[in-house]
Amino acid sequence: MKKIIALTISVILLIFLGSQLVPAAQQKFPGLEQQDSFFKTVTPKEAQNLMESRQGLLLIDVRGQDELYEGYIEGSTLIPLWDIIKGTRRPPQNKPILLICAVGGRSLALGKLMSKNGWDEIYNLKGGISAWKKEKLPLKY
Repeated sequence: MKKIIALTISVILLIFLGSQLVPAAQQKFPGLEQQDSFFKTVTPKEAQNLMESRQGLLLIDVRGQDELYEGYIEGSTLIPLWDIIKGTRRPPQNKPILLICAVGGRSLALGKLMSKNGWDEIYNLKGGISAWKKEKLPLKY
């Protein structure tokens, strides 16, 4: 229950802070301008097909380090949500990205924010690692 509350608060904060941080991000990263980009939420099976077919796809896990005990998708890179929001780590804008979190909320909010602010091609894993596990898809521990 605590985890669900924490995730809900994180998503609400992300949405609120995202609207506040866009001007700051534009100052930190010149050339970052609002534009519509490709954004799509995909099921775990669609994500697996995408991983096999979309060349150059980056898998970015936005969970915290302490959540990795639940497993992670092989080939994914951990970049915690707040590192991206604060601008301390910045995924490339010109590569396709699949965002992953625990249940899909944080990655959905972040994906929408990124797609509106210059990232070319963003995918969100619907249901996150939880849905990935339910589909019995492979995880690393």
